[in-house]
Amino acid sequence: MNELRDRLQELADGYARTAASPGPDAARRRGRRRRRRAVAAVVLAGLLAVAGSVGLLPALRAPRPAEPVEPGPTPAQVPRSTAWFQPTYLPGGFRLVGEGEQPVLRLGRSIPDAQSFRLVKGDGEFTVSVHPELRQLDITLETRTYPVVRVVQVRGRTGLLFPRRPSNPYTGLIWEERPGLVVQVLGSQGVRDRMLLDVAEGLRIAGMAGGRVAITVAPRPPGWIRVGLGTRWSALGANMTVLPRSHRRAFSKGPGQRPYLVVTETRGQVGPLRPEDRPKRLPDLRRTWVTVHGHPALLDHDPINHELAVTWREPGGIELVVQADERVGRRQLLAVAEGLRQP
Repeated sequence: MNELRDRLQELADGYARTAASPGPDAARRRGRRRRRRAVAAVVLAGLLAVAGSVGLLPALRAPRPAEPVEPGPTPAQVPRSTAWFQPTYLPGGFRLVGEGEQPVLRLGRSIPDAQSFRLVKGDGEFTVSVHPELRQLDITLETRTYPVVRVVQVRGRTGLLFPRRPSNPYTGLIWEERPGLVVQVLGSQGVRDRMLLDVAEGLRIAGMAGGRVAITVAPRPPGWIRVGLGTRWSALGANMTVLPRSHRRAFSKGPGQRPYLVVTETRGQVGPLRPEDRPKRLPDLRRTWVTVHGHPALLDHDPINHELAVTWREPGGIELVVQADERVGRRQLLAVAEGLRQP
């Protein structure tokens, strides 16, 4: 009511000023108005202070800077199926002449501190090493990625075994010895699954300065010799890891006949395909970008070795390569690639 009365008084005063010259009462009225405004300002400031202290005026507060958000972990890519891709189209006369599963062959330097042993008489070679890339082993992810992998117990821990099979000449055992340390035993040339487990149980693993690890392999029965780095004999296992693995299917019009066609599927290849993933090792290699299954793909033509190859990646970390004699032709090569399907 006081505010309404003041407002009406101001309107009356304004009318009076326009109608007549100000008299001595005008000065007194202006003084009263100034005093009332000063008192109202003090009261309003007090009310604002109380409201702000109890959180009633969030809109009047200065905005708080946004809290930095930690990026969430990248979700693991799991293939839709553990079954390998199969062709639904092949050029006339082509048929399957061979297939097999094997670890990916590493190019460049050997695995640091890998220790390989070979049976002098008979077939058998195994390599013990720390996995050079993996720092943890996701058991659930890997069992949903590979068709034949088995979960086993290794040194009191959960590990993975890639067993010996007719189409899998390279057996493999891998486990997480402790956080940040993934150890593997790769077998080739017919090493049995039981032997991989025995080798793993006999290992002595000790930490060293600089974060390195010293692995001591228990003595093998007579007939086994050390091969690889520091010896006169090479060791294939020093350039292979148990994970990731590939599956290879070869097609032709007869064993050993040309033209040939090979489909290779490698799992555990996360991320989009980049040119550096397929480096040009030959100066005459001709490369173009194409599309397969809606994904970017690299089409390579090697005129020196008369080969064509197309490479792309499917969801779930699957890389596919279709390689063929150049006589198959680009059109047929891409038709085979487009016809690959996962059961």
